[in-house]
Amino acid sequence: MKQKLREHIDFVRENSPFYKELYRDVPLKDYSISDLPILNQDDYWSKNGFENNSVLTSDLSDGVVFKSGGTTGVPKSSFFTQEEWETFTTDFSFGMDQLRLQKGDRCANLFYSGDLYASFLFINKSVEKLKNKVVQFPVTGQTSIEETKRIINSYKINVLFGVPTSLVSLAASFESTDNCINQIYYGGEPLFDDQREKLQRAFPEAHISSIGYASVDGGQLGYVDKSCAAGEHIVFDKTYMEIVDPDTNEVILEENKVGRLIYTNLSRRLMPIVRYPVGDMASWTEVGKRFSLLGRADEGARIGAVTVTRADIVNTAASMGEKQAISGVQLIIKRENGKDYLHVYLGVQSKDNLNILNYVHLFKESFFMQRPMYKKEKDIGNIADLKVSIVLVDELLKNPRTGKLRLVIDERFI
Repeated sequence: MKQKLREHIDFVRENSPFYKELYRDVPLKDYSISDLPILNQDDYWSKNGFENNSVLTSDLSDGVVFKSGGTTGVPKSSFFTQEEWETFTTDFSFGMDQLRLQKGDRCANLFYSGDLYASFLFINKSVEKLKNKVVQFPVTGQTSIEETKRIINSYKINVLFGVPTSLVSLAASFESTDNCINQIYYGGEPLFDDQREKLQRAFPEAHISSIGYASVDGGQLGYVDKSCAAGEHIVFDKTYMEIVDPDTNEVILEENKVGRLIYTNLSRRLMPIVRYPVGDMASWTEVGKRFSLLGRADEGARIGAVTVTRADIVNTAASMGEKQAISGVQLIIKRENGKDYLHVYLGVQSKDNLNILNYVHLFKESFFMQRPMYKKEKDIGNIADLKVSIVLVDELLKNPRTGKLRLVIDERFI
């Protein structure tokens, strides 16, 4: 194991009560990273609240706090010291310098801001650190399409940064001859072929690429250079990326074999990220250095710009007083007519005495209260409506090898 990685882990287990307990059966010496357990996200975030936190290695005395999803009542908070925030954005800026940005490019930042979300501020700060100096226009994703279009045309903006669903909605208002857009960089969700076609029709001169791969949970996950294929990213120097078998958790050391991405951030010490399941499936295109993203894993379903977890669904059921009636939950991400949507399957032991139509209606109402961003994105046309089905628990799809319930199934890549 690399010396820097070992030093980081030794620091974490000594200073974080959560990790000290998690690693209690791991030898102090002569261990490998595969001897460390992969984090259970529910356990990790339950101990990582703003109060009574056992994950942090010291008191929070400077820096920045972001919201990282979760339900309305139980938000996840991601903590950075000022030095860590600077490192995060500096590293990502290095990755952005590998893109095709040129000095003087006029760049519209269309990522979302406010409510403790990180993406807009993160991109803004990363762009400020580019070696290839550009002009940035802080439009935000909340600005109306009409006003965004006016800004783009008035200032002759040629580069767009944003979430694919928002970029596609914007593209629908443009004719191919009335803009200067020659570069589009997306993040936060995958870009599908039909979306790429729509962007290319509206912006025929545009080079379209991932802006890079990052999360407020984990940090800098991967960057793109001119040699990368679509969906391919390169591992940052200050990180350690693994791909593991989704059933056995054995580390995959061969190319083109699909597994779960497991991530360790060597530059985050206040809120350590060690063997953290990112929530995406991937395969190595160059072992240890390059990987290709291949959809969501079981940690959460990403629909457009919205993340939905099992906890969101269970909490919705609990808010209806029906927690005991639900014996299993399955989240299937689908795509229809150019829009992502989530189909929730709720497994029950019996449908007797259950008014299914009424239950589904009340469940959706309660869900939208728990996850208002889903309804907001649906209402503006970025994603399609939530679908809910009540099925017998035995009808939920299982892994044919292990018999285990498949929590999240991403059918967009099938």
